[in-house]
Amino acid sequence: MDTSQEETLAELKRRLAEISVAAAATPAGDGAAPGGAKGTRTAPEPVDTRAATPTRRRKPPAKVPDTFKEDGFGEEAPADEPWAETGTGDAGSKRSGKNSGRGRQAWGQQGADADPPEEVVPLTPEEAYAEAKAIVLRQLTASPKSRKQLETKLAEKDIPPDAAAAVLDRFEEVQLVDDAEFARLWVRSRSQSKSLARGALRRELTEKGIAPDLAAEALEQVSADDELEAARALARKKLQMSADLSDRGVRDKQTRRLVGMLARKGYSPSLGFRVAAEIIGEVRDARGDSV
Repeated sequence: MDTSQEETLAELKRRLAEISVAAAATPAGDGAAPGGAKGTRTAPEPVDTRAATPTRRRKPPAKVPDTFKEDGFGEEAPADEPWAETGTGDAGSKRSGKNSGRGRQAWGQQGADADPPEEVVPLTPEEAYAEAKAIVLRQLTASPKSRKQLETKLAEKDIPPDAAAAVLDRFEEVQLVDDAEFARLWVRSRSQSKSLARGALRRELTEKGIAPDLAAEALEQVSADDELEAARALARKKLQMSADLSDRGVRDKQTRRLVGMLARKGYSPSLGFRVAAEIIGEVRDARGDSV
């Protein structure tokens, strides 16, 4: 090793010794050794910034009922629940209703942690018309309806009366709502499938809101002969064939039973007794029972 290398090595050893002495004498956190000597740079201690940074506390999600019935024609949620006034219906969220005040009261009773109910916004005339149109179309798709039936359904959905009347008037213009045609279809279907008499059919048409003149016109499809034959068919079907019709008491019991059944179908008592005696007589003649 030559002289220059030995001097360099000695200088390095001297500086390392000075640095070691300064590091041992310097307190923790000081940046320099006493006497102006440079000390070693120590890593800064980690600073907990969590205490200084404000945090936003996330609210828990609002409680939602397990089942929420959608009123395609379904039921609304109970009025005493906070979500009652915002339940889904025929045209999306319900924006106005009778139970909005009770909904707000129920929300207030749940405390500050619950989410507030959706604000009730009245429908604009255009929105009311569009919603009423959608409801009527869905109702008519399911089955024919009278105008009164549709008015009742629109009122249940809180559609304003002027919007409901405008939609129904338009549907009548294009003959999608026709009480006369509805009455004819109703009489034809119920007289054939249920064997109803004209009296029962007239009561049903009245309940559907059909005008008396339209009901009378529709009932002309069922003649007196048609009504008599339907009553005979019902009596033959309902007569208890195992009964001992030779016994006067049994015959009276069967007669009362048949007359009551026909009365529930809208047949008059006089026609009921006539048909019951006729059918019981036919069965006794076929059996050879003595009168």
